[in-house]
Amino acid sequence: MRIGKGAGSGLVVAAASALAIGLGATTALASTTLTVRVMNGGTYTATASKTVLTDNGVSVTCSSTSTTKASTATGSIPSGKHTGTSPVKIGTVATLNFKHCTGPVGKVTIKVNKLPYAVSVDSKTNTASQTDTIISGVNTFVSTTGCSFTVTGSVPGFYTNSTRTLSLTPKLPITPLNKAQLTVSGVTGCFGVVKNGDHPTYKATYTVNRALVIRST
Repeated sequence: MRIGKGAGSGLVVAAASALAIGLGATTALASTTLTVRVMNGGTYTATASKTVLTDNGVSVTCSSTSTTKASTATGSIPSGKHTGTSPVKIGTVATLNFKHCTGPVGKVTIKVNKLPYAVSVDSKTNTASQTDTIISGVNTFVSTTGCSFTVTGSVPGFYTNSTRTLSLTPKLPITPLNKAQLTVSGVTGCFGVVKNGDHPTYKATYTVNRALVIRST
């Protein structure tokens, strides 16, 4: 069937528009200005009793012992007011480590690279005093017997004022304004389970050692 010139032009425009929308959706779902107030801020230490990195149904789990937490992070989230387009940076992760990590074939080593990472706010605060966050600039090298790969990108999560906890999870209490995801690259081995271009999930709940309060409007 022959397509007329006008119809063909319309199809080209529609296709170009769809492509532009699709490309934009990979980085930002909306452009929103937020005003973020941080109270009782400063340097912090945050600890998690368990962390889980999952890709294609296979997980790397780091667990605590009686003397060592599964993961510890330090950094700075100063008190102050920040206004800008979401995500709004409010602080950094200066150090991050993982202990006692295992996978399907045994011990796993996680090396954290290219610190500091950025801590940003990505939503207004809801009635439960929860605020979506993004940890960006992530770069870690994961290795175990017969398998190694690099994980880069951003991790979605949310901070809860009442419990002083940062929950890193893809399931957020508020619809996120931006898309945060991790990406796998540099795969060596891994039995065809972990592949370049995969987007693994990361789940952990970090308790902050100070009564940090974040309010975003």
